[in-house]
Order: sequence, then C-alpha cells, then structure tokens
Amino acid sequence: AKVFVVATDGPTASRLLPAVVDPGSRAAAAVWFSMPEAPVRGRHILLDGTNSGPARNVAVMTEVSPLYASHGGALLVAAIPGRDALDPALEPTVRKQLAGWFGAGVADWETRRVDVISHGQPLQAPHFHPKQSVRVDESIWVCGDHRDTASIQGALYSGRRTAESVLVQLGV
Repeated sequence: AKVFVVATDGPTASRLLPAVVDPGSRAAAAVWFSMPEAPVRGRHILLDGTNSGPARNVAVMTEVSPLYASHGGALLVAAIPGRDALDPALEPTVRKQLAGWFGAGVADWETRRVDVISHGQPLQAPHFHPKQSVRVDESIWVCGDHRDTASIQGALYSGRRTAESVLVQLGV
C-alpha cells in the first residue's frame, strides 16, 4: 500500500505511531435512571449552572423518543465529564445531586447503568493547539479528535483534512 491512515483515539494512535504524542485523556461518565414519569417535560438539556455536583447536564431521553424506554416509564441520563467520572461513589453522589434538582422522589428511581469512559475526550489543556498535523511521514497519516478539537466535529474535520492531504499525495 502507498498510504496508511490511522483513524483512532489519541492514546491508541500514540501506541501505534511513536511519533504521535498522546495529549492525555479526559474521562466521561453517564448515569442512567428510570422512573415512572419524567421529572420534567419537553426536549431539554438541563444544565447545572451552580456546580451543585458532578453531573453537568441532564436529559430525559424519553422526552426525545418514548422508544428509549421499553419499560414504558421515563429514562433520564446525567452526564459527568472530567475527574468526577472516575469516582467509585459516582452513582450515589449523582443521585443526591439530582434530589436537589427534582426532590425526594429521586430516591425511588432505578439505576439502569453507569457508563464510565476513561478516555472520553483528548485533554485540551491551555498548551493544546488545535489543527495538529495529520501527516506523520511520507506514507502515514493519522486522524481523530486529538488532531483537532475534542469533539465529534473535530474528529470529522481531521478526517477530512487527512483525506484531502492523502489525495494530494496520490495526485488525485
């Protein structure tokens, strides 16, 4: 092959390609609860503007689509970015926070699952510069959100930059 493209997260790219520096990782978690009725109505993302706990935002997924809950009730997800996502006591801490938002009935909610992703996003500390080079050498390119902004958009954009660069290299 004339060209190799490595499209993956930063830690994996760094392991596969020693020339690629791992920017570090920012964890993320999601705590999912079910309840008989939605605590709020409407398709909203509720933000924690007072930093009352680890959950930064909450959405009632069944307000987006009732099909998200096969049990017929409501399904809510709380998003937890950063170090708090790795807290072993995450679920009870989030439950306590949400009781402050929605009242004592939160104690009766069923925890459906807790998803923890140790590498939820590349770390973008103040020294980070977006638009990292996607070309590693004459035949190897790398793309992913670690080459751009820590987002789906960043991953897609770095993929586009990679594709354009490869096409130029191949004379297409």
